[in-house]
Amino acid sequence: MGTARAAIPDATTAAALFAQAERFHLTDQPRFAGVLKQLHQRESLLSPAQRWHLRYLDACQTSLEGNLAKDAPILQDIIDHSGDPALVTRASAKLINSLAYNRHYEQAFTLANTLTAALPQVTDISARAEALRSIVQMLGLAGEHDQALKYVRQLDPERMPRESRCATYSYKVNAISSAVTISSADPELLRAIAICLADRQVIFANTLRLDRADLLLQEGHAERAIALLDEIAPTIRRSRFKPHLTELYDLLAQAYLSQGQDAKARTWAMAVVSASDPKSFTWPLQTAYEVLYEVEKKAGHLAEALSYYQKYVAQDKAEMDDTKARALAYQMVRQQVLDKKLKLEALDRQNSILKLRQALAGKAQETSRLYIAMLTLVIVVIGLWMFRLKHSQLRFRQLARHDGLTGAFNRQHFLQEAARILQRLHQADAGACLVALDLDHFKQINDTYGHAAGDEALRRVVEIFRRELRGSDLFGRLGGEEFGILMPACTCEQGVEIATRIRRSLAAARIGLDGGVKVEVSASLGMAHSAVSGYELHQLFADADAALYRAKHGGRNRLVVDVGGDAPDLVNVDMPDSASA
Repeated sequence: MGTARAAIPDATTAAALFAQAERFHLTDQPRFAGVLKQLHQRESLLSPAQRWHLRYLDACQTSLEGNLAKDAPILQDIIDHSGDPALVTRASAKLINSLAYNRHYEQAFTLANTLTAALPQVTDISARAEALRSIVQMLGLAGEHDQALKYVRQLDPERMPRESRCATYSYKVNAISSAVTISSADPELLRAIAICLADRQVIFANTLRLDRADLLLQEGHAERAIALLDEIAPTIRRSRFKPHLTELYDLLAQAYLSQGQDAKARTWAMAVVSASDPKSFTWPLQTAYEVLYEVEKKAGHLAEALSYYQKYVAQDKAEMDDTKARALAYQMVRQQVLDKKLKLEALDRQNSILKLRQALAGKAQETSRLYIAMLTLVIVVIGLWMFRLKHSQLRFRQLARHDGLTGAFNRQHFLQEAARILQRLHQADAGACLVALDLDHFKQINDTYGHAAGDEALRRVVEIFRRELRGSDLFGRLGGEEFGILMPACTCEQGVEIATRIRRSLAAARIGLDGGVKVEVSASLGMAHSAVSGYELHQLFADADAALYRAKHGGRNRLVVDVGGDAPDLVNVDMPDSASA
């Protein structure tokens, strides 16, 4: 507090204090807290508008402390009651960020849509910039990167006040990097970092520098990435911004793993785990579990490796569920907007009909004919509206059950259907096979040819699987490059035959990608049968997953069948001198 008072000895008026608070809140958090304390000491002397401004600054302080759920009621109160258009816009933008951070996606998209509609009336330059940045962020979360770039073009950092310039550059670079691939030496990225450092906006500068360290790692420059991370680590620790701390630890873990320094990689990965809530999904926690899995596997600690692999898979599922939740929330809000528009159009048509009826009241016969025609039109319009609404409902049902990339059942629907089918098979005393399948080294395709090529390869792989499956088999994508197959009314021998065909067909195929590139993909499979594992889905999955783990550990591109008890696994793999072992 003494530092803040010493820094502003002449700031005796409320206006001067507010100006300094706006300047310090992203550049110097201790001084910002000191200015807030002075404003609260003078609160009784403030005007009503200044008190609302102070409440907004309190919400900013709450956000900086990491309490993004606590600031929502304050921001909503400002939106509902302050009456200051610029402050309402700024509070709306900050509330959108808070709702998105806490995964209240439908509310966030609804508020973003409201803010987008009000954007033409926003005249305050700083408030408009904050609104545009929030809109860009939400479009990025929805995967609408082209739309995000459209709004990014409305952001001109050089026309912004100095305190908004850095944030604007940061959001602009982030939106561009989400739409197209950039390098660690991208001029826009380096310029944004330089401007944020010059404006002393350390949080934004660290966000950009962490992104650059990540790009260096992707480019294979681990030593340069570590040097950059060591350089910015003191400022990250001083800022006490938790997301930056966990990302710093995570990137260090990945960098040291790529250099073969497993002990350091493990230390930093454990730091991520210690600093994270294990019940929530975060990118650093997911990759930390992946690092720990690789370290323990190389050390030969198979039980620990399996435990970390299971935690990584759980995080991967949570990430997929979160992506699906964002996409579904965005589509639901779009559908609500469309429904509202259709209802308004229907009301406009009804008003037009009423006006026509009044104008033709004196011409009974003509009015009668027109009335019938207009009533028919209303019925047709309502019928079309109901048809569109039903079509939208069917489309949402499709989205809820199928994986958007491959068209296979998604994890949730696959598990629900599998449990139902197993119950029916149990009652009929019919056998069932469950196969857990994971593509081998698939990450290399993404790293070599890009994620678009990886997505195309996944679609081609699924086509190969479908050709080998029976019409009664249940097929789903469980996450990433992992799939599940439930074969009802199937003996163990039949299951081995089908799974073997799938594995051999995939291994023999050369998958063509855009640009004439062809890649080879293999898969490891683990299979469990109801005769050994019973009909409980969780037990079948546990045995199939354990068999899959043994297939990967045994050399990949093979099928391992769990036969129960102490008997050795049935292993199926193509050999040079034999079709199978």
